[in-house]
Amino acid sequence: MNPRSLLFAGALALAGCAEGSGTTGIVGSGEPAPDWKLVDVNPDSATHEQARGPSDYAGSVSGWYFAHAT
Repeated sequence: MNPRSLLFAGALALAGCAEGSGTTGIVGSGEPAPDWKLVDVNPDSATHEQARGPSDYAGSVSGWYFAHAT
């Protein structure tokens, strides 16, 4: 990654942390995002075949990745 791209990515990350975006469910809006659950289909996961969502990690930092392959 060239330095210019790295700087741009850092700026985007900081912008996403800004307060007062005014949109419900967006980080920094002051309002919680809606809760949801999805079944863990990763056979190597400790929570395989269990429904998991953001409320399972309340009070912790978490990242969510959604992928689809056919």
